[in-house]
Amino acid sequence: MSVHLVLIAALGLVGCTGGANVQPVRAQQPVAVPTTVDHSALTDLLQTHVDAAGMVDYAALQANHDDALAPYLQQLAETDPANLSEEARLAFWINAYNALTLKLIVDHYPVERIKDITPAGGPSIPKLNAPWHVEVGEVGGQMRTLDEIEHEIIRERFDEPRIHFALVCAAVSCPRLRREAFTGARLDAQLDDQARRFLRTRAKNQIPAGDDAIRLSRIFKWFEEDFGENTDDVQRYLAPYFEGAVQAKLQAAAYDVGYLDYDWTLNDQAEGQAAAAREE
Repeated sequence: MSVHLVLIAALGLVGCTGGANVQPVRAQQPVAVPTTVDHSALTDLLQTHVDAAGMVDYAALQANHDDALAPYLQQLAETDPANLSEEARLAFWINAYNALTLKLIVDHYPVERIKDITPAGGPSIPKLNAPWHVEVGEVGGQMRTLDEIEHEIIRERFDEPRIHFALVCAAVSCPRLRREAFTGARLDAQLDDQARRFLRTRAKNQIPAGDDAIRLSRIFKWFEEDFGENTDDVQRYLAPYFEGAVQAKLQAAAYDVGYLDYDWTLNDQAEGQAAAAREE
C-alpha cells in the first residue's frame, strides 16, 4: 500500500474511533482594539437604576437585565483597552469593576450582602472563597474576577489611590456609586469629586471626630500602603480635601486615627426603604 493510502486509512481510523475524544476548539471571541470607548450605555443604566445616594434598584435591574446591563457587559467582553490613553484605560477598568459588581449581585439577587456570594457556596472565607474570587464576566475576551481587576490590573498598573473612592463593592459603607460612567477626559475631576463626597460623608468618615481625633473608613486601614507608609502619611494625603484648622492638623498629622465599623449591608434601594419605614 502506498504511503498516501496509509495516511488516508490512518486519518479515517482516527475519524471513526477517536472522534468522541476530540474536543471542539472554542472559537476565540474577536476583541476590538479601540482608541476611544463609549461608556454611555453604562451611564444610562446608572441614571435609571441608581439614586442620588448611590443606592441601587437591584430588583428593577434584574428584571431589565437584557436591555439595561447585558449590552454593556457584551461591550466589555469585546473590547481590549490596550490602545487607550492611561486615563481612558483606568476609567475603563473602574467601569468594568463596577459593572461586574452589579452583575454579580443581579446574578444572585436577592441577597443581603455581597459576602453571601461565594464560588462554592456557604460562608465567605477571606482569601479562599470570597465573592471577589468568583469568575463573574468577560472583559477583553477573558473571564475576570473582581479581585483580578482591582489588585492585579488597577492597583498594579496605575498609581492612583483615588480609585478607592470610585470602586464600589455593593455595600452601604462603600463610596457612593456614581450615577455616570467614568471617562478618560473627565477622570481627574470625577475622582476628586468622589473623594470629596466620600470623605465628607459622616457615616463613612468622621473628619474630625472631636478636637483631636478622626475616624476613617476601614478602606484606609486595608489599603494604607496605597496612601503612604503609615497613618501620618494618610492624614497628609487627606489634607488637601479640607480647609482651615482641620487641613492644618491633617497636614501636621496631629490627629489620633481610628476606624469605623464597615457595614456590608447591600446598597439596595429596597433595603433603604425598609430601614426608613422601620424608623418612622
